[in-house]
Amino acid sequence: MKKKLIIIVSIIIIILGGYLIYRAVSGEDQGDATILEVIRGEVIENVSVTGTVIPAKQIDLQFESSGKINSISIKVGDQVTVGQILIKLNAGELSAQLQSAQAALDIAQAKLNQTLSGSRLEDIQVYQSAVDKAKIDVINKEQALIDAQSNVDNDLNEAYEDALDVLKTSYTKADQALLIVFAGMRETYFNGSGSLATNVKDKENRDKEDLSLAKTYLDIAEANSSYDNVDLTLPKMGSALRSIRDGLAYLRAAMDDPSVDSFVTIAHETSVETERTSIDTQLTNLTTAEQDISSTKVTNQININNAQADLDDSEAALQKAQDELALKKAGPRQGDIDLAEATVKQAQADVLQIQEKINKTILRSPVGGTITNIDKEVGEVAEANKVIVSMISTGNFQIEANISETEIAKINLADQVKMTLDALGPDEEFTGQVIKINPAETVVSGVIYYKINSIFDLEDERIKSGMTVNLDIETDRQENVLYLPYYAIKEVDSHKYVMVIKDGNLEERTIKTGLEGENMIEIIEGLSEGERVIIKR
Repeated sequence: MKKKLIIIVSIIIIILGGYLIYRAVSGEDQGDATILEVIRGEVIENVSVTGTVIPAKQIDLQFESSGKINSISIKVGDQVTVGQILIKLNAGELSAQLQSAQAALDIAQAKLNQTLSGSRLEDIQVYQSAVDKAKIDVINKEQALIDAQSNVDNDLNEAYEDALDVLKTSYTKADQALLIVFAGMRETYFNGSGSLATNVKDKENRDKEDLSLAKTYLDIAEANSSYDNVDLTLPKMGSALRSIRDGLAYLRAAMDDPSVDSFVTIAHETSVETERTSIDTQLTNLTTAEQDISSTKVTNQININNAQADLDDSEAALQKAQDELALKKAGPRQGDIDLAEATVKQAQADVLQIQEKINKTILRSPVGGTITNIDKEVGEVAEANKVIVSMISTGNFQIEANISETEIAKINLADQVKMTLDALGPDEEFTGQVIKINPAETVVSGVIYYKINSIFDLEDERIKSGMTVNLDIETDRQENVLYLPYYAIKEVDSHKYVMVIKDGNLEERTIKTGLEGENMIEIIEGLSEGERVIIKR
């Protein structure tokens, strides 16, 4: 009787367990909607294609990435077994990256542990000190900005004062050139009524008018030395100086005219040349003054911008420190825990990724067979996707299949393959692996494909050349991850979301997805294990 009771109870438990599993995976039917629970499990990405059994032929092996050959463990004629190491590339740099990635994983795990354990008083004090330091830094940067603005005024005032001094000197030199030299030479040599004398007189009058106009602006600038008044005076004085310089040049040329040349003294010629040089010097000084003002403005603006940027950075750093202190005082939030866990997962993925790269620096025999050719020696560089070892397998068959250009990037050498043959029925499943990926495209009916070759792990005497093979190539796998069926996820304008039941209400939840399996898709962000998602029909 007791034994019978145990059997009945066991049956009930089995039935109840099966129902719970069905609810978790298949969803709970709610009339016009289905409720799914977010659970952990395995998501496998497959590429499914149809291929054909062909007779075994020479297998050409290559590395997926280039590298320097570190060791060759075989020679031509050797018999090798499945998985035997043939050639190793130098993996020193990858090993260093692996150590770095492992250290990053350790740090991420430590931060997760710290987040889960909550904040200690010592931690809060550290963050409080960071806030205090950031406040002092903001005060210092505010003062630095005030100082920069003050220096701007001082530097610019000095530049304009120097420019005004140059203007005054320029006027004095120009006036001297006109009144003493130009007028003196005209009265001495060109006081007649001839055309040359008239031209010299006209030049003198025009130069006086230009200088008089410049003097008007200079008087205004001296009375009120605002930046605008000085800026207006500089080009006027420059124009007057250039006019006087041209007038002196005309005067000097006129002194060489045969009508007066015999009377002109060397001292007078030298005097005119001296004044021309003096005017050139003043023009140079004016240009320098204008450039000093311009460069001072640019430098001052750069200094102010830099000081403002430093202040903005300090204020941002203060805000960040205050936010971090508030978070420490508030204790760990679920979002922080999720983020720390995600960081650990990312670090784990980085370690696995680098380890996978290291694994790809080792060329292993995909099958048992005989080595027929080795194209490289130790120390040489093995080029990516270029045949380095050839062998003849001991097997009788290979499977050749065409992969579309949208799927080929997912497939790698040594990917595991599950296969069924139409001739043997769907219940007869075989396993194998990818041994060759042809880099050249094949065009079939205008569509681009790439040929791959796979082998059986174990052959069967019933397998014949020409048979049709259905291949499921495993290209990626994620274990112990959150996942949902495809149909549970909605997408609008690249925005993925699900409807979550929370506190009896429906809530739209934005999510981030990862690996896409045949029926399931990995949930990276936005959902937690055990949450319930509703799918309305």
